[in-house]
Amino acid sequence: MIDVQNLSIRFGSHLVIDNISFSVDRGSDMIILGNHGAGKTSILNWIFGQVKGSGDMIVDQVKISNPTSKKLLKSGACLVPEEGCVFPDLTVRENLLFSQTLVNSDDPIPINEGLFKNLHHLLDTKAYSLSGGQTRMLSILMGMVRKPKYLFLDEPFAGLSKDAIDIFMRQLKVLKSRNVGVIITGEFDNIQHSEFTKVLEL
Repeated sequence: MIDVQNLSIRFGSHLVIDNISFSVDRGSDMIILGNHGAGKTSILNWIFGQVKGSGDMIVDQVKISNPTSKKLLKSGACLVPEEGCVFPDLTVRENLLFSQTLVNSDDPIPINEGLFKNLHHLLDTKAYSLSGGQTRMLSILMGMVRKPKYLFLDEPFAGLSKDAIDIFMRQLKVLKSRNVGVIITGEFDNIQHSEFTKVLEL
């Protein structure tokens, strides 16, 4: 379980997040909902040590002091940021293989599974040639191939077609069946939030 307790984030005199707590089990999911500027990304950035704030975080019963991306990666957590993490001069295949090296994985890329099916015909295409939606899917897949215990996705539906979102929602069920905890941010009109186990509204 990832357990965030009494989190507050302030930028100067502006209080962005005011004393919130939440937890997510492995094999479960949660969506953090809010309008633009509500602080959704700030929560994920605090978890991965990219912004400062006050609060406690416990991952699988281990308290993480002064969280960093490296500490969270070792704990089995992976963040896919909204702006993506794709290297444009690498091919789709090379981006996926690079992402695997971060966790010393050499598992075969599951090209016939879920979202992978949408990109398998582009494996040897340079990432700069992809559409915005395809680039977004590649970012999500780069997180998935790391075999995380907890997968954090910041605005994963931005730029995706309705068909791609439907495929992702089916993929979400597969991830949960594999005991992955999934935490997603989104805006109120992007997705049917009733499909998620937990909803945190900001």
